[in-house]
Amino acid sequence: MEDWQLVVLTALVTTIGTGLVTYIGHRMTVSRDTQEERDRHATYVATRVVCMLDPFVLRCVEVVNDVGLYVEGELTPQVETPTLEFPEELDWKTVDAALMYRILTLPNEIAAADSTISAYAEFSGPPNWDEVWSERKFQYGRVGLYALDLAAALRDRYGLAPNDYSRWDPRDLLDAAYTAEDKRRKETVVSVRKMIEKSLKKNAAKSKHKEGETEWSYQQGRCCPSQESNQRRLR
Repeated sequence: MEDWQLVVLTALVTTIGTGLVTYIGHRMTVSRDTQEERDRHATYVATRVVCMLDPFVLRCVEVVNDVGLYVEGELTPQVETPTLEFPEELDWKTVDAALMYRILTLPNEIAAADSTISAYAEFSGPPNWDEVWSERKFQYGRVGLYALDLAAALRDRYGLAPNDYSRWDPRDLLDAAYTAEDKRRKETVVSVRKMIEKSLKKNAAKSKHKEGETEWSYQQGRCCPSQESNQRRLR
């Protein structure tokens, strides 16, 4: 290879190598900047959501504490049940997938709570609407705890300042409305199931005993014909 060819080849290799290194460095910088931008946006989304969850939790506490007011002879709520609608412009793809699912599921949980309360209204009635009031507290205790736990998870994941609940913690009231009642309901279900199983076993035992008596009577009838039958044979 002649000298001028060697010089050209060296210059070409150097140019390509320099360009390649520059390109890779640029891509790494862009990727790093993109990830940093995504993290910043995820923190922004989490902040927006937390700032909506906190007042929502307090509204749930108000529903749980609502004792109602009699209007025209019927116990009527003084506090409306809260709603929650997240802004459409938020980029959910930047948020942790598990947390994103919990966030977007919350409106469905609220809708399910309202639907359940409405269903109880079909089996309750004035003036006190006892079943409706009980379910109203139960459902919004549940939804309030869901939102409270979600806000805590977002704060922990994205380094947001925690709420100061040192003087008053909404969890206490929400727990009383949902957790304790949920435990009572589960225990009731178990108790009822055991009663049903016990009753079925008792009925099965009675049926088996009755079948045994019937079979015994049948065998006795074959072995020991009745007096009336014997008289017929004598005639």
